[in-house]
Amino acid sequence: MPAKSAEELWKAYTETTDTNGASYQTRWFGDQNKPAEVQAATDAILAGTKTATTTPLDTYTNEQVAIPQPGDYNVLFNGDMKPVAVIKTVVSELIPFYRISAEHAWHEDEGDRTIGDWRQRKTDEFTPTLETHGHNLSSDTPMVSEVFEVVYRAD
Repeated sequence: MPAKSAEELWKAYTETTDTNGASYQTRWFGDQNKPAEVQAATDAILAGTKTATTTPLDTYTNEQVAIPQPGDYNVLFNGDMKPVAVIKTVVSELIPFYRISAEHAWHEDEGDRTIGDWRQRKTDEFTPTLETHGHNLSSDTPMVSEVFEVVYRAD
């Protein structure tokens, strides 16, 4: 039976695994106002095809949110903002935009999964946000490159 809350899902996970007192945050991928987008990303994560993401460092600093660190746990929400899994950050690196690897682009599972397509999609995605914060996207713009794994599923 699916969990009704993030707390319930986290409790179910911690009853099966020793997390050494770790805590969790809640997380979804995509625009919360676009449930289909969030659901598509969640489905890809649960299918194991999306295991990475990239976010401009500027996003974390402007929103005053901690940068993901290896060992961080997140309760993953679906498009209905319901908890469906626990994911764990495996790798988190600060990398300039044009140094993101083709392998990382593949693991983000967007478009045709090539680095060229990834760069175009991310340019289109990141440029407006960076501009609202008074920055421009360049080859040297710092990015948080994250790899994660599903460690527990609600189903």
